[in-house]
Amino acid sequence: MSDLKLIGSRPEVKSAVLSDLAGAFLDAVREPDGENVAAVTGFLTSTMVQAGEQLGLGALRTVSFAGQARACLVAVRSDSVVTAFIEPPTSVATVERVLDPSDSSPRGR
Repeated sequence: MSDLKLIGSRPEVKSAVLSDLAGAFLDAVREPDGENVAAVTGFLTSTMVQAGEQLGLGALRTVSFAGQARACLVAVRSDSVVTAFIEPPTSVATVERVLDPSDSSPRGR
């Protein structure tokens, strides 16, 4: 099962977009503006990869942003990016575990 279908089946995930690393739209679940989300995520991912390299963090895996009512999780794969909009924002760790069940870090618990 693809990452998009896997997280799209979660009730916390209100919408999700699959794009390539350059920001080209590939697919979406419950997201009417998937092309714009893909483009913005492509730019964001490129910028965050550069920042991570400068900071010596290694390969970028995930980035999350949370507001009061909603969160956004960006998961970087070798050839694609999955962006998920999550409600409530406290459910980000749950969705991260679905995408990477082998992650045993404290933030993944």
